[in-house]
Amino acid sequence: MASDTQVQVVECVEYGHVDVEPSLWFGDDHRAVLNSEIDGKDVLRAHFAGGVLRLQATSFVGVIPINDRVVLRVRPRVPLKSLTRMVIETGHGVMALSAVRDYAGRGPADEWVMDRYADALLDYVDEVLEAGLLRAYRQRQDEGSTPHGRIDFPLTLHRFAARGIPNQSAFSWFERTVDTPANRCIKAAMEVIYDHLTKASRKPRKGDRTRLRRLSGQFLPFSEVADDHERHFLNDPQVLNLTPLPDPRSYYRPVLDLCALIVRGVGITLDLGGRDVRMGSLLVNTNELFEKFVRVNLSKFARTRRLPIDVLDGNTEGRVDLYDIPESWPAPLGTPLRPLATRDAGKAQPDVVLRSAEGHVTLIAEIKNTPTSDDALPDRAHMEQAVTYALRYGLSFTLLIHPWSRGTKGLVYVGRVRSIDVYDYRLDLSDEDQTDHALADMGTAVARLAGVLSADQAFG
Repeated sequence: MASDTQVQVVECVEYGHVDVEPSLWFGDDHRAVLNSEIDGKDVLRAHFAGGVLRLQATSFVGVIPINDRVVLRVRPRVPLKSLTRMVIETGHGVMALSAVRDYAGRGPADEWVMDRYADALLDYVDEVLEAGLLRAYRQRQDEGSTPHGRIDFPLTLHRFAARGIPNQSAFSWFERTVDTPANRCIKAAMEVIYDHLTKASRKPRKGDRTRLRRLSGQFLPFSEVADDHERHFLNDPQVLNLTPLPDPRSYYRPVLDLCALIVRGVGITLDLGGRDVRMGSLLVNTNELFEKFVRVNLSKFARTRRLPIDVLDGNTEGRVDLYDIPESWPAPLGTPLRPLATRDAGKAQPDVVLRSAEGHVTLIAEIKNTPTSDDALPDRAHMEQAVTYALRYGLSFTLLIHPWSRGTKGLVYVGRVRSIDVYDYRLDLSDEDQTDHALADMGTAVARLAGVLSADQAFG
């Protein structure tokens, strides 16, 4: 592994080209030299641009170790300040890498974060046990006829000699102990994680039993560490990083930062930046995430307003056959031509399908995580897909939904393609404090387009 001074850190945005010398990631055998955790996954792409071999980021955002010489920090190309909330609300999976990055602590630690904490803590505690527990010398005192350590002469004279007891003395000694504030902090965090995993075990999830077995084994070396129910260890200078740890025990720093967040019940934010805790890098596919987030919140809006519609995922339950098979096959050359669609009718599968209680589709929408601006038309391929789906579902309009990046927010009318009106909704997720309001505005606009919410109901 290269030293920290040899690692090049490169910043870019989603789908941006990465300015990295090819010799740092392309070997003499004409093969890319990539971290095994990302090799073969659509995290990075290599191609020629302007005659130069270049890397390009995809829709995965986060910290990506390309190899032991280059680390890539990919940020969203549109302002998604609610990235952590989006992951939590949708239950969207993340790609966990072994390479670590810094996170900022923020908000409460919910179930999603606790699952991430559990995996990180298990690995950290394994490292601590392998390297050795932090110990401290603690002074002990006693009295008796078999002294050891150092005799306390003033106290011995006062208590025993003055009373004519020649065979007793007061003495003290130092002993090494693992019962330190740092170890109490780790043990307390392990207990919090144990409670989290045992509660989750009522609804068994993949991997929880293995985690509990690992954790149970890790408790044994901490058996001599006292339980600090008042959590006085949170005021300890070493736990707070106000006093440096001994150099041989510097590996305690990241686990103490993590344990402090766990014990306090503080979560993390997936945004780049922050120095509160170091954990494995979590990569998020923002294309899939944005689509899920929009669909989940449209469904929530419909339930909250008790609208007479179902919000369906057109990729699964809301899809229909793309091609019809006419009763009479066309015969432009004289002989009827058998449609290919008799073998495969294809699928029309919009990202969102609104269906009434009577089974009528009232709206379809395509969700695209691409930038928008006032004067730019939507991507033509996206528009053509949305128009095709509207025709297939027998609608007179279609809707695209994008994350807002700049320019006009909310509902925009693009134009008409023959009989199909094309709308574009730009959802502003750039301000966490205004996210709920932005989602309510989107729900209102979509419901009114679908004809299930009137103007006087919009803000009721």
